[in-house]
Amino acid sequence: MPLNQADRIAVRSVILSRVTGEVVGYATYLLGLGSATVEQLGWAKGAMDNPGAMADRVSWYVLSDTNYIDLGSGLTDDQLQGAVQTAINNHFIPQA
Repeated sequence: MPLNQADRIAVRSVILSRVTGEVVGYATYLLGLGSATVEQLGWAKGAMDNPGAMADRVSWYVLSDTNYIDLGSGLTDDQLQGAVQTAINNHFIPQA
């Protein structure tokens, strides 16, 4: 049964450490990517300065991911990675 809004917010705290790991992973990936844009590098450097704070911000966008709505904390690592990267690319990295 899909999570309602209140349930999604309650489960958010359970996945926050996993979101932090995904934020760090994506930032590390972008920092090592030879073709990364200035905007991507700027976000990645800022995220690495305080990954917990960035994960907290990103996690609010993960609440609207369809897999999260359907699975809550049962999200697979790949599904969470996709949700986090989509949130970052759509809401945190300015488009050039």
